[in-house]
Amino acid sequence: MRNGKIFMIMLLIGGLMIQAPAGNDQNPVTAQQKWSLARAFKVPESALYDAGHQVIFVSNINGKPVAADSNGFISQVSPDGKIIKLHWVDGLNAPKGLAVFHDTLWVADLDAIVQIDIPKARIIRRIELQARFMNDLTVDVQGTVYGSDSFTGRIYRIKAGRATVWIDGGLEGPNGLLAEANRLLMLSNSQGTVNIIDYETKKVRQWVKIGGSLDGIVACGKDYLVSNYLGEVYYLTANGQLTRLTDTKADGVQAADIGFIPDRKLLLVPTFSDNSHTTNEILTK
Repeated sequence: MRNGKIFMIMLLIGGLMIQAPAGNDQNPVTAQQKWSLARAFKVPESALYDAGHQVIFVSNINGKPVAADSNGFISQVSPDGKIIKLHWVDGLNAPKGLAVFHDTLWVADLDAIVQIDIPKARIIRRIELQARFMNDLTVDVQGTVYGSDSFTGRIYRIKAGRATVWIDGGLEGPNGLLAEANRLLMLSNSQGTVNIIDYETKKVRQWVKIGGSLDGIVACGKDYLVSNYLGEVYYLTANGQLTRLTDTKADGVQAADIGFIPDRKLLLVPTFSDNSHTTNEILTK
């Protein structure tokens, strides 16, 4: 989510048709709507698919993105577009980015990271941080959690249950994060760049300049899907080639923290303004 913006959110789950003609490395990509939920949520900011529990988690700010008002909650949606439980877990402030590891859902919640027990559907720990705007989360294969604070330029890390400041400032509007085996990908929502961070040295280097206010990033096979909060979603290949999939800027519809369902090829795109939810399907030739 872009810093300081206060909008109602429509959750759009967009779908892409990926066609790869023989001998063409720059695959054309289009989007097709699959299903929708109209005006179902309360300022949803992030959508995350949990393959282990076969459910989509949706974070609902339900108020102002900077307000510690305890109005926030998490919803559960089925992969075929049915609300399982709108108020699955309540008592959050301004929940945004999500990450899942086994039976734990991690939530970026303004100035804290919250740990939720999925089978028990309850908050088990709230890790208070010296943060101002926790925005996105990612988790690696060992269960280490990384979280971006867009206002302070920090990245926090939770490893073996202990929270620390991993990078202490100096980053320009860090938002979307994606943990990979040998590197951490980080979007800058102020510079419009996709950046690579080395785990050992913590050195940051720019990889791709997209522009706009970048928000969410997810893996799509060996490639990536990247959202621009202003209303665009891009397909980014592993070699840095970009294809714009959707553009809703003219309609005043933004695109926030995206998710992806690999086995169904469904792109989840939270968008602002309408509290609704649609989805598109990805097809590969």
